[in-house]
Amino acid sequence: MSQTVNKAIEILRGTNNTFMDQVVESIVDDEGFKPKPYQDTEKVWTFGHGLTWISREESEVVVRMRLAAIQKEIAERIKQLSPARQLVLVNMAYNLGVEGLYGFTDMWAAIEAGNFDLAAAEMLDSLWAEQVGDRDLDLAKIMREG
Repeated sequence: MSQTVNKAIEILRGTNNTFMDQVVESIVDDEGFKPKPYQDTEKVWTFGHGLTWISREESEVVVRMRLAAIQKEIAERIKQLSPARQLVLVNMAYNLGVEGLYGFTDMWAAIEAGNFDLAAAEMLDSLWAEQVGDRDLDLAKIMREG
């Protein structure tokens, strides 16, 4: 198992338990892994390692792991920005993917020029802005105000 999976398991159970590690390994092996929802043999929607639901806490663990990976991937490009503006860009990358975020070339040019009003305008002048409800307005405001 990867270190990420081990860490998530440890967080969820709160202890280091060899028996539970063996049970998890057994389930992982028996269930296999499907990254996207599918219907099992009984037509029940299933994902991951035979999951049919996920708790809020489990989902937040996954979100934290993904955000940490995103932040690490874009760290060099955003390190000079305020934490608030870094939040905006990590949030956008979570929604769009890192490549999608990097596709905002005019926004990045504005950020690199220190023109955060223009960067916010570029965020709002996009298909992404039409798709994300009020998220675009909130994040553009943070980008402007830093």
